Amino acid sequence: MKNIYLFKALGEETKHKILKSLLSGELCACKIPQKIGRTQPNTSMHLAKLVEWGLITSRRKGKMILYSIKDDRIKLIFQLIGKR
Repeated sequence: MKNIYLFKALGEETKHKILKSLLSGELCACKIPQKIGRTQPNTSMHLAKLVEWGLITSRRKGKMILYSIKDDRIKLIFQLIGKR
């Protein structure tokens, strides 16, 4: 069942952009919207879904929430498709 979520995330533009932006490492939630060209509320909704699906993880550092890729298959898929 988890594979369905992986492909859903890769097939949806905003989630795809979030995953791609996290390839280089952990990012603060405050930086992700500007990197992907979306609003904060829209980005937060997508981040929550990606966490729920087990594809990314979050941790709190003071007031910041940091996100990173949890599922290593994401990194492999982006390597195979050339980080499009």
